[in-house]
Amino acid sequence: MTPIRPDLALLWPSYTFFPLAALGVLIFGAAGGDAVMVTIGLGLLALNALIVVNQAYFTTLAIEGDELVFRTNFGLKEERVPIGALQRIDAKRYPGAHSGASAPYFVARGRASTVKVNTKPYRLPAFTPLIALLRQANARVELDPFWSRVAAGEDVSKEIALTPRSRL
Repeated sequence: MTPIRPDLALLWPSYTFFPLAALGVLIFGAAGGDAVMVTIGLGLLALNALIVVNQAYFTTLAIEGDELVFRTNFGLKEERVPIGALQRIDAKRYPGAHSGASAPYFVARGRASTVKVNTKPYRLPAFTPLIALLRQANARVELDPFWSRVAAGEDVSKEIALTPRSRL
């Protein structure tokens, strides 16, 4: 199975205003002849580029050997759960700024470890083959109602109220 990666089309709206602000700082700094503002503007643009490159190339959710592995932050952050120890997959939501709730997290709970992935930059149907493979390898894995519907191929993209809160 190929690793699941964030969809860049879903990421770009999150980074729209950040590069515009950086360009504003850069333009006003260049127009005013202020080297510090130009440097700050270039630094902000570089930071934005690093964020996008991290999401595009270094953030993955995959099965490696006998473990479910989530990597991000240029490979510096890694979470692992052995598939045999996997007990439950939950959709945990956190309070959001405007909508009242965040995108559901993919929370794979094992006996001693947990993998938690924010699904906002992902297309939910990309999780269907992963869930099927996890359930094939470990039939005891429980799915909460949200991920059961995703695994069944249902469109849950507009659902907020029906997603249960997990036991965290």
